[in-house]
Amino acid sequence: MYLKQNDIFDKRWAAGQGERGGLTIFTAVLVLILMTLLLVYATRVSLFETRVSGNEMRQKEAFHIAEAALDQSVMYLLQNASRVLSSRVDAFPDGSGTTTYDGWFATGATRWLPCPAPAAATHPCGGDVAAVTGSYFYDTDGDGTTRESLPIVTTDFPAGATARMSALLCFVDPANPTAACDTTVPSTPGEERDSTLVLTLLAYGYSDCTDVTNVGSCTGEATVAYPISNFKKLAGSPAVPLVTKSTFPPQGTGEVVANPNGGGLGVPLSAWINENPTCPPATPITSSGTWQTCEMQEWYHVEEYPDGVTCTDNNCLCGPGGNDSDYFLSWKTSTETNIGIDIITDPAFPCDLFEFYFKVPRALYTTIKNQALILSDCTSLGSNSSGLIWISGSECRINGNTSVGSPDNPVILISAASHTFIGGGANIYGVLYIFDGEDSAADLEVLAGATVYGAVINDATLSKYQGTFQIVYADGVLTSATGIAGLGSVNGGWRDFGLPDIGW
Repeated sequence: MYLKQNDIFDKRWAAGQGERGGLTIFTAVLVLILMTLLLVYATRVSLFETRVSGNEMRQKEAFHIAEAALDQSVMYLLQNASRVLSSRVDAFPDGSGTTTYDGWFATGATRWLPCPAPAAATHPCGGDVAAVTGSYFYDTDGDGTTRESLPIVTTDFPAGATARMSALLCFVDPANPTAACDTTVPSTPGEERDSTLVLTLLAYGYSDCTDVTNVGSCTGEATVAYPISNFKKLAGSPAVPLVTKSTFPPQGTGEVVANPNGGGLGVPLSAWINENPTCPPATPITSSGTWQTCEMQEWYHVEEYPDGVTCTDNNCLCGPGGNDSDYFLSWKTSTETNIGIDIITDPAFPCDLFEFYFKVPRALYTTIKNQALILSDCTSLGSNSSGLIWISGSECRINGNTSVGSPDNPVILISAASHTFIGGGANIYGVLYIFDGEDSAADLEVLAGATVYGAVINDATLSKYQGTFQIVYADGVLTSATGIAGLGSVNGGWRDFGLPDIGW
């Protein structure tokens, strides 16, 4: 059988067409495989990115929780600043009018235990943030085994988030700050005032917890170490018993007992008064009132400060009867003015007195206010009051024969009220700061016999004295008031690595 030539051509052509169709199928399958691989890869990358994003979100949430816990702990320590380094018993106000609170080193009220040496990596004293020899760690039950956290309010934390806080304490010798910690615990107010400490707060934030009481159920964790040290609420104790940017006194009578060494050894200083023409009112010593300044011995009528600094004979005046200029350093009567070396009328007086004393500009006064106990009036103030107190409102009225603060637990009383009234016979121990930053017309009114043991800083308009207002410089009281009331960060000490892996 013979094939025609056209038949042979048709068969060859058909074979070629078949070969080209097979290549198309192969190419399509190959492209499908590649697309499948790309899809699988993209899915895996997307899943990986989702997991990374989830881990980052949990870590960030845990970090913010740790920082929130730090802020709470700093405020808690500020509220207990005077007790943190004390071993005294029944020495601190409890808020009910008595002093039944103990220091944190007092027997039976222990909050600090010595760090073991060496300390395990799971102990608060361990990790790369190693405690210096002689440090103490926070512990509330005294057993040294279980790990107790500083008090933290977690109700505002996101669901499934919690935190834990520990702390290390080291008493530092300022003359040799790199040495081991001093293990001698202060036992007197004087030793407490002179102590320098560093507190290292250890913050642990947790997120994505199935059970916030068990941090082992949390998948997110962040840790932060934050060292802080005690500092003075004021920029050092006032060197003079009276600082005023307005007249002294506007009406009535005043007495100021000088700092015997305010201008150097044996050089008394009584008042620092504004005479800067750029800082109104700048009208010193020109009022209609009368006043006198004198040495401590002339006012107390004894050679040494009495115990507790309070006048003991109820007749403390500058000289016998308060009217003999032979006993005065400076004075002003209705007919005569004598300005001695103890009165400084300063043409370079600082216009921002608030910044001068608090190191915060007047415009940012809320920075200091937020660190204080804020009250709307002075009715609750008494001998159990202590620390930094801020008064906002229409009036701060301290009734006659009332004591505010005490020689061992004085106050820094900042009255930003529209009207500050101090009744006759009232005693204030510490610093009285009159501030017109919340009411530009703020003033002060004082009745006969009111006494401030410490210093008065008038950053407002004085009103009138009806009787003798006495300001008695008391170095020990001022040191207590400004010495241990504050806590501040240590530059360069913050870190978020190397903390001990505490088993809470």
